[in-house]
Amino acid sequence: MTATRTTREPITGMLRGVVLAGVAGCVAAPVIGWLAAGEGAGWSALAGAATAAAIMLVGLLAMRVIIEGDARLSLPGALVVYVGQLMLLVVVLVALRGQPWLVGEAFTAAAILQTVVLQAGQIAGYARARHEIYPGGVR
Repeated sequence: MTATRTTREPITGMLRGVVLAGVAGCVAAPVIGWLAAGEGAGWSALAGAATAAAIMLVGLLAMRVIIEGDARLSLPGALVVYVGQLMLLVVVLVALRGQPWLVGEAFTAAAILQTVVLQAGQIAGYARARHEIYPGGVR
């Protein structure tokens, strides 16, 4: 029996980490919100966690496109994507601020905590991935 090696690119590991952390956050946030402040807070926490997860997931998919391009633009591109994600999250928070169905504190707390959890999942996925040092082999 021979061992087979699977190639895991860093972006794939990061995507896996974000999805797992996002699902965990979308399950935990509404339960905590519901227990802390009732049904409305639970639904608002779910909305906040899901919004943060969607924004971070789309940003990670954008990172896949950036990484496939010029290597010199990877780090500046990652910074632009991350700042853009945070700005978009703030825009959504401000846009939904006055909605009568929304418990703003629960939504905001869940979105912020979900963002931190997603970043931790992304870092863990990156750290666990295999990194090709010499693309194409040594010449």
